[in-house]
Amino acid sequence: MNDLISLINSFNSDEVSAFLAFAKARNQRTDVKNIALFQFIQQGARVDLDIKIYGKPNKNALHALKNRLKESLIDFIAINGFASESQEEMQLFKLVLAARIFLEREQYKLGFKTLKKAASMAIALESYVVLQEIYYTQVQYAHLNDVMSLEETIKAYQENEKRYLAESRLVMAYATVQKALKTHPVNVYKVIKTQLDLFQISIDQHLSFKSLYQLMNIATEAATLKSDYAGVSIFINHIYDIVELKKHQAAKHLYYHCEILYLMAGSCFRNKDFNRSQLLINELDLEIIKQKGRFKKQFEERVLLLKALNYNYTGNAAKAIEEVSSFKKISLRIRLAHATFLFQQEQPQEARRVINSFMHSDVFYEKKENLLWVLKKNVLEILIYMELNQPDLVESKMRSFKKKFRSRLLDLEEDRVLTFMSLLRLYFEHPFHITEDSFKNKVTAAFTYKTVDREDIFIMSFYAYLKAKMENKSIYNATLELVN
Repeated sequence: MNDLISLINSFNSDEVSAFLAFAKARNQRTDVKNIALFQFIQQGARVDLDIKIYGKPNKNALHALKNRLKESLIDFIAINGFASESQEEMQLFKLVLAARIFLEREQYKLGFKTLKKAASMAIALESYVVLQEIYYTQVQYAHLNDVMSLEETIKAYQENEKRYLAESRLVMAYATVQKALKTHPVNVYKVIKTQLDLFQISIDQHLSFKSLYQLMNIATEAATLKSDYAGVSIFINHIYDIVELKKHQAAKHLYYHCEILYLMAGSCFRNKDFNRSQLLINELDLEIIKQKGRFKKQFEERVLLLKALNYNYTGNAAKAIEEVSSFKKISLRIRLAHATFLFQQEQPQEARRVINSFMHSDVFYEKKENLLWVLKKNVLEILIYMELNQPDLVESKMRSFKKKFRSRLLDLEEDRVLTFMSLLRLYFEHPFHITEDSFKNKVTAAFTYKTVDREDIFIMSFYAYLKAKMENKSIYNATLELVN
């Protein structure tokens, strides 16, 4: 039942309407119960569904109905998925199938001509998996083809096999690294290098857009985990340079090109290269409206948040708040960013209202987002309570923070967060000491753990709070001074 509920809840309004039309078209009776069950679940009904549908208790019939509804949903998603695939990819699959049928029916000239056309398309699409099938078929029937050179076909087959295997190795390396990242390893970059070496991954133009995206995504996740985007900037820029060399193929790989642009724009933002980040966002805006805005919904929220962050850290906080306030479906990340912007604008009461909308536990939010998101939320809460002069809540939250996260942060070697919290407690207990040289020296020593150009922008944002108090400045102005 849970998987059925999750599946139905994942549908947007357009998909709900499309499924209802699909189900009605397939049902042979007007009095259908699968649609009723779908609508009950969509409306939030969870108990006595058998009574609501059958008018009496009937668990067995309800169980069978759930299975039928699940099968219908799977069929709908599969058919809908095929319908939404790019026309070129669908045409490619059709050509390979048609070619094999022609060859089986001894229509050899037409079969080989169709395979040749399919091969040309597959090369343009960098579809090495399909090319393997095409070359396999060409070699299988080569003795019946007087025009084709068997030697050249075998050579092309072997060259493609190398690329296909390289892509397969990357998939395995990607899966291995992703699994390792879930354990929060101390040296994430060593994990990535080890796996790339183990699977003999060469980063060059032969990698597809999908593979290049996977590599960039691994590097981004590692950088996020360690709050160290500067440490992977050379690696990410190298991947992006390859993407630029292959840009003439980008239209055929629109989704992965959009993902790469988004990751690159995010990396530039985290490294405080705001101009380049904004240029990449502008390019991404143009890409997501292509193919009739096919991928717009998948990117619009993330792009909006990245725009808002760039506005906020380049001195246009009003525009940043306007952006995050304008989005109808507010995600966890947007809400946390909104609370942060409000706090930096000396509006702790408004920031608290946003923070109070997080009703679930930290365990829940860590599953939905990640540990770093939860840490930022908790630190922001403490700062808000300090600004609102609520010492009991500050004390309670500080104790809770230490109990929940101290050992995990030590395991991750993220002692900067603990150092910041100790400085925050010192300020909380002795607020008048913050202007003394001894306190300033402690903050300076903690902040110069990394050089300013390598320090993560979000880490700097928290230290800006102490800087503001030491120098009697607004939190926002202190933040801009640090990051710029």
